[in-house]
Amino acid sequence: MTTTPRRGRRALVAASLSLAVAVTGLAVAMPAQAAASTLGAAAAQSGRYYGTAISAGKLSDSTYSSVANREFNMITAENEMKWDATEPSQNSFSYSRGDQIVNWARSNGKQVRGHALLWHNQMPTWAQGLSGTALRNAAINHVTKVATYYKGKVYAWDVVNEAFADGGSGGRRDSSLQRTGNDWIEAAFRAARAADPGAKLCYNDYNTDGINAKSTGIYNMVKDFKSRGVPIDCVGLQSHLGTTIASDYQANIQRFADLGVDVQITELDVEQGGNQANIYQTVTRACLAVARCTGITVWGVRDNDSWRTGANPLLFDSSGNKKAAYTSVLNALNAATPTQNPTTPNPTPTTPDPTPTTPTPTPTSGPGTGCSVSYTATSWSTGFTASVKITNLGSAINGWTLTWAFPGNQTITQAWSTTATQSGNQVTAKNVGYNPQIPAGGTIEFGFNGAYSGSNPSPTSFSLNGTVCNGGVTPTPTPTPTTNPTPTPTVTPNPTPTPTSNPTCSLPSSYRWTSSGVLAQPKSGWTSLKDFTNVVYNGKHIVYASNVVNGNYGSMSFTPFTNWSDMASASQNALPSGTVAPTLFYFAPKNIWVLAYQWGQWPFIYRTSTDPTNVNSWSSPQPLFTGSITGSGTGPIDQTLIGDGQNMYLFFAGDNGKIYRASMPIGNFPSSFGSSYTTIMSDTQANLFEGVEVYKVAGQNQYLMIVEAMGSRGRYFRSFTSSSLDGTWTPQAATESNPFAGKANSGATWTNDISHGDLVRSNPDQTKTIDPCNLQLLYQGRDPNVNPDYNNLPYRPGLLTLQR
Repeated sequence: MTTTPRRGRRALVAASLSLAVAVTGLAVAMPAQAAASTLGAAAAQSGRYYGTAISAGKLSDSTYSSVANREFNMITAENEMKWDATEPSQNSFSYSRGDQIVNWARSNGKQVRGHALLWHNQMPTWAQGLSGTALRNAAINHVTKVATYYKGKVYAWDVVNEAFADGGSGGRRDSSLQRTGNDWIEAAFRAARAADPGAKLCYNDYNTDGINAKSTGIYNMVKDFKSRGVPIDCVGLQSHLGTTIASDYQANIQRFADLGVDVQITELDVEQGGNQANIYQTVTRACLAVARCTGITVWGVRDNDSWRTGANPLLFDSSGNKKAAYTSVLNALNAATPTQNPTTPNPTPTTPDPTPTTPTPTPTSGPGTGCSVSYTATSWSTGFTASVKITNLGSAINGWTLTWAFPGNQTITQAWSTTATQSGNQVTAKNVGYNPQIPAGGTIEFGFNGAYSGSNPSPTSFSLNGTVCNGGVTPTPTPTPTTNPTPTPTVTPNPTPTPTSNPTCSLPSSYRWTSSGVLAQPKSGWTSLKDFTNVVYNGKHIVYASNVVNGNYGSMSFTPFTNWSDMASASQNALPSGTVAPTLFYFAPKNIWVLAYQWGQWPFIYRTSTDPTNVNSWSSPQPLFTGSITGSGTGPIDQTLIGDGQNMYLFFAGDNGKIYRASMPIGNFPSSFGSSYTTIMSDTQANLFEGVEVYKVAGQNQYLMIVEAMGSRGRYFRSFTSSSLDGTWTPQAATESNPFAGKANSGATWTNDISHGDLVRSNPDQTKTIDPCNLQLLYQGRDPNVNPDYNNLPYRPGLLTLQR
């Protein structure tokens, strides 16, 4: 927040939702002691604070400083601790104005909220001129230096301010900071924790008062951070309100609190009108009703100190007189019981642990102690995907091991967010480098793929670091309902073919296929359909592709269909924005769908969704890869993604005889791979052209790569194999006369080209696992007798089925 209007926020304030909030769980009887006469004292009765934002330049105003000193017990600097104020030139820091605020607050017995370490606005001019790695390094250096300087003097930091976009996307705001990589917020929080381990670390934003797309995007980020041990302690809801307030204001506070973080109302002001006092009281009661809502800050002291000129949005008028809104807040604070909220056990804002304040360090027995486990398994044929959620009911843990016994004939084949080993039916799952910590009351999640024979019963007993989880085990042995798109999806086997046994096939050294005819024609007005990616979800094929209209590329998807013969009649749906040459898969570790593509603000881009069947559900674009390559007329092209138990990998081509690879820890995904890469294969342009795809071969210690090549008889695919995704690749079926798939072996009569394809797999997740006994390739082909310019070639979908 700054003291002058910005971003047209007045219009945003006016977009608040409905009038009333239903406040539950709040004791309204007056406490036994005398009512407090100031806001700070009244809030302190329930272990909370009531604060204000002040300006150093106004402390000489006796009315201003006396009201601030009398009424408030938490102080936020309006502008004096922001980036432009504290680092006016690079690596040259100026703390004098911030010190004035901090010293005034501390000398008057008040705590300080630090605001704000990183914000895309009020960046110094020199930082505005930076981008990429240079800006990332400067930002992290700024966080480290400022947080270190104020170490021990600041109660909480707004580490990152206003990083999410307005509107319905729920995604990140496009800014120079965001363009340094999607993990910039995480990096800032880790740097702040290292610099000042004692301060609470908060994310702060506006237009987040109710449950909406923006607040849900932040909620999902916080949930992700908590699951991976990223240090985040609190969420700030700015609450710049108009003449109404969201009906789910309290529910929104509660859902953040349920993630195990504090909630603070950080910049409260309410437009003056007949409803001002009621809204102030509603906000106060909502905070009091949630134990982890630890305090409220109003943004300014008097109406004439507010950035909202003419709105008169504060508790004191321009002369320093108390308004009706002041009285409504004071009465609400005094009406609260002087102890914790009876609906939740957390007594004060300084003890966020939702367990008792002196837990037994190593609980060994008794319901509700130690840990609880939620185990969810989704089965298909003879395989399954499992998600495991551990809730720590004891004291904080740094380093965890979970053990259990499979009750059936089950084996783990691949895991993520854990290192899993198995001996007989005994399984040991340990943390990996990025998720060793589980705070008291916190959770951690990991997952794995497995195989089974017979039945697939869920384990019924788990132990965490040697202690039996007496808090309960929640198994879900039945298949996930196919109607719910958001949990781990029901991975129904591909209707054609349907494996009936564990894969035991090896990849052939020589491939022989049969081909369908053209599966679908472009809808009216479209020139071609190409660049197919496909998954099976809820028993149906989901296909995304590029569509071309008179040489111009767009993006489309087919309405899900059951059999490939149904593709011709499936609706063809244009996407609202371009996602050319897409890659679609389900990222199981975070229960989210990912759509990666090329051509846009960055070389490769991604979006996320919880429903891949809805073309309008995808989030705002985020950078997937920001690097460049040499010797290429196209730059990076035709990305594909795959994960093993530890890492996510990005493979791509350049139309230049080279294949490239980048990687990141799987816990960091989805986010940007940055600009670094490794060149893993080099050949002629014709031999390594484009359309690279990589898969895990089920039942084998083997990965398969296919790459589109240019041959004398049309486009064809070469294949390579490796024992690991970060290993070397050996040619397998890699000539035009003996290709993976091409004119020589496709069986297709309607096309010479076997181009830009994707193997069909029954499991849609990031492992990209294929059944070598039942290989099918969805590809693009074309009438060889029609030869306009490349961008108007009449590509159509076709399907190859391997003959064994």
